[in-house]
Amino acid sequence: MRVGIIGGGFGLKIQAPIIETHPFMKVVAVSTVKRHQLPKELLEATNDFIHYENWREMLDQEELDIIFVSSMPMHHYEMAKYTIEKGISIVCEKPFTVTSKESLELCELAERNDVKALLDFEWRYLPIRQKAKEAILQGDIGDVKHFEYHVSYAEYQKLIKGKRGWIDEKEQAGGMLGALGSHMIDSLRWFTESEVHMVNGFIHTHVPEAGEEVRDADDAFFIHGKMKSGSTFSIQFLSGIHHGFGSQLRIFGNEGTITVTNDKHLHVAKGKEELTEMRIPSTDIPSYLSENAKRYYPAFYPFLEKVYTYITMNMLDRDLPTFVDGHANQIILDKVRGLQNGCESIDDE
Repeated sequence: MRVGIIGGGFGLKIQAPIIETHPFMKVVAVSTVKRHQLPKELLEATNDFIHYENWREMLDQEELDIIFVSSMPMHHYEMAKYTIEKGISIVCEKPFTVTSKESLELCELAERNDVKALLDFEWRYLPIRQKAKEAILQGDIGDVKHFEYHVSYAEYQKLIKGKRGWIDEKEQAGGMLGALGSHMIDSLRWFTESEVHMVNGFIHTHVPEAGEEVRDADDAFFIHGKMKSGSTFSIQFLSGIHHGFGSQLRIFGNEGTITVTNDKHLHVAKGKEELTEMRIPSTDIPSYLSENAKRYYPAFYPFLEKVYTYITMNMLDRDLPTFVDGHANQIILDKVRGLQNGCESIDDE
């Protein structure tokens, strides 16, 4: 499978080297706005890919089976639209688009053009999350009654040191609600297998200034609501703090409980039993990958395998996220950004 990548950050440093480890996928072209330093892992894996500074030129000139759009979120819409119109399969990075109007248009365009269109919510394929989902499906905790996902990272010192690029700029579709909240919302929908019925939310910037610079993108968010299945949920993220406590995901059922701590420890219990840790098989990771790529490999590589199977055999894995998932996600992001305080039904979206 001939792969093209748009994006010099995550796409070039994480996705490309891992894609090159797949026996039937090959990166043949990459496009970046500037001439980024190509990762040594990619250079060692392949020497015959072509580098473009114009992504449209790459799509026009290369014969590609699939494109990974991993640029800044504000560019996702035009890049995805052009890719679909060229009839090329696509994996788009999150957050999907800037608005749900754009995401809906892309969903309809992909359907009309019969293009396989996927979202990079690869966290679904972390072995520990697959195990947790399996426990839910086999009835270990009964019906889900409440989903709680709280994350806190001690990044105050990083935030006060200055600008970090588009992620700090509201006009550039920055902010942690899109960067991380989109993953957390997808986890909510995926684990509960239900859609959001009611939502209230609030985004905030705890560290609005860094030296003489003003930061207007959110570094915290708080989302609560109810699913169509009847279960409730609570999602929150904090980063402008001195002490963080990592990631705590808890799923409460009418017959038991599941906890996932820092995506390293999974505990399950029925009724009043004590929580018992479940063993998760380790993942063999290529030693030559960078430390950052190694962190993403356990989720991204199995995601790639399902992408390959879908594109080549037209077999859509039940966990593989599509543009439809991206649109459902974008509706919730839009509501949270628009509501700030308050509660609203999203049934009519």
